[in-house]
Amino acid sequence: MRKNAPKQKVHIDERLFERIRSGEEGAFRELYDMTYKPLYAFLLSYTLNAEDARDLLQDTYIQILKNCDQYRAQGNPMAWMMKIAKNIFLMKRRKEEEKEKSINFEDVEYELGLDEISNLENRMVLSKMFELLSAKDRNLIIMHDVSGLKHREIAMMLNMPLGTVIARYNRSIRKLRKEFGERL
Repeated sequence: MRKNAPKQKVHIDERLFERIRSGEEGAFRELYDMTYKPLYAFLLSYTLNAEDARDLLQDTYIQILKNCDQYRAQGNPMAWMMKIAKNIFLMKRRKEEEKEKSINFEDVEYELGLDEISNLENRMVLSKMFELLSAKDRNLIIMHDVSGLKHREIAMMLNMPLGTVIARYNRSIRKLRKEFGERL
């Protein structure tokens, strides 16, 4: 998250979905290898729990494999995959809410799931980031900075005006810079 660090964007050749559909050996693994980190980060920003994020990630890839024939080469494949992940998260959350309506969620402490990050300073910064920002703002940062989605792609995916996405993103970055200074 350094200020001058280049963003690593995930570029998925749209023909990869055709290769998966045709059953080409290794094509799905190739997709997984290039996308699992940003998808995991995206899901972690929703769940705030490493185990839940890993479970949802597995469910996401199952759905991607089942539905790769529905992907149409008319946009960002990563945005399509993130939409699947978000829908799976929302479905799981609805099911849990139906089961556990009597639980007071204000009393539940969430495990942030940052144990897998080896650098202690990065883990502390991310942990503080999760505390400072709302879930929507965390997701905007992850979708843009980790997954490499453009602001307009995020706006379309979240059904938000582009100006709102940009303003929330910039406000969140300013908030983090105020808290962490040049370490970002």
